[in-house]
Amino acid sequence: MAEKQDEMGSIFSFIKGQVDKLPISQSKKTKMLDQLLKLKTMTVDAREPRIALVGRRGSGKSSLINAMFGQERQYVSSVKSGTGKGKWLWYPSDAEPKIRLLDSRGLGESEAPTEEFEEDTPLDELIKAVTEEQPDVFLFLIKAKEADSRIEEDLQELNKLRKIVKENHHYDVPVICVVTQVDELDPPHYKQVPFDANPKKKKNIDEAIALMSKRFKDSEIPLLNIIPTCSYIDFDESGNIEYDMRWNIDLLSDYLIEALPSEAKLKTAKAMQSQFVKKKFARTIVGTFTAIAGLIGAEPIPFADFPILTGIQGLMIVVIGFIADKEINTKTASEFIAALGINVGIGLLVREGVRAAVRFIPGAGLVVSGAVAGAVTYGIGQAAIAYFLENKNIDQAKEAYKNANKEYKNEDIDS
Repeated sequence: MAEKQDEMGSIFSFIKGQVDKLPISQSKKTKMLDQLLKLKTMTVDAREPRIALVGRRGSGKSSLINAMFGQERQYVSSVKSGTGKGKWLWYPSDAEPKIRLLDSRGLGESEAPTEEFEEDTPLDELIKAVTEEQPDVFLFLIKAKEADSRIEEDLQELNKLRKIVKENHHYDVPVICVVTQVDELDPPHYKQVPFDANPKKKKNIDEAIALMSKRFKDSEIPLLNIIPTCSYIDFDESGNIEYDMRWNIDLLSDYLIEALPSEAKLKTAKAMQSQFVKKKFARTIVGTFTAIAGLIGAEPIPFADFPILTGIQGLMIVVIGFIADKEINTKTASEFIAALGINVGIGLLVREGVRAAVRFIPGAGLVVSGAVAGAVTYGIGQAAIAYFLENKNIDQAKEAYKNANKEYKNEDIDS
């Protein structure tokens, strides 16, 4: 992983160096570099997210972890309180650190946990943990059947934790409320996904969401969203999924990435098992790279900006490959672009041909050259998603490139 980020860093340094050499005003360079800095934060400076799961015993914290990562890595206790002292752990394992998760004793538990613990109360455990490390987001879990129970104290404790993080780390932690185990709501016999397809169950799910919305509002806790979920998933002895009743886990994963700081988004998308989430985030990445390419391409500097655009497109492919968990480097990125039928010679001819065609229209060269740079970059990005994330063949990737290129030009996509 460190090697991959070093490679991203090398490409970024090349791009920045090329921008520094451009014979344009300092104000325009600053505008470009500001956009590139955002890109650097998301890619070169990428780090693992720190996610704190908070909720009562039995609210399904461990089951949610299993559901989000699609593999059984965490002990799930169905009888007693299983988790002992509050601690930050690496998932899936210390040997393969992808996500930093705060594992803690459940709020409101009355029995001692089965693991070793240090502090007197679950809240003390959590206070110690969030003081040592700053969480990026709180996931507050509540069982659907307990949404009408007295949870005011739990929310007060959550608010206290947020204030402690604000005081110690100067960070306002966002909160997502996760209503778990919606499959247990009436009618109990209905166990099909999607659960809200059943009118009676949908009514009960909506009531649980409304109750939690009111309780958060009364407690004056800012809330990003309330997401009803089911995390039920069974594994065989080999760790393969044999029964899958997960619901809204993709939606939760999507909101989770949105809630995270820019530097934590990329590695979270990579770690998630959801292809929906991976592709959606990859499209966001393509939009970011496309906007920067359009900004640079809009400068009327024949030939000088092409190496920059090539670097940007290469880095974009490396990042998409990273999300797909594929071994992509600058060499394979260049080979992929060539396989699409785009090479340096063609690229320059296209760009200079466009410039020549609009030479006698004042100001048009700026607009068209920026549009060409954006269209080509957008097309390459969509082709990379098709090839590396959707596992389509190179002919299908070429078709994705052509369609995206036309789409960009027709709809004037710029983000």
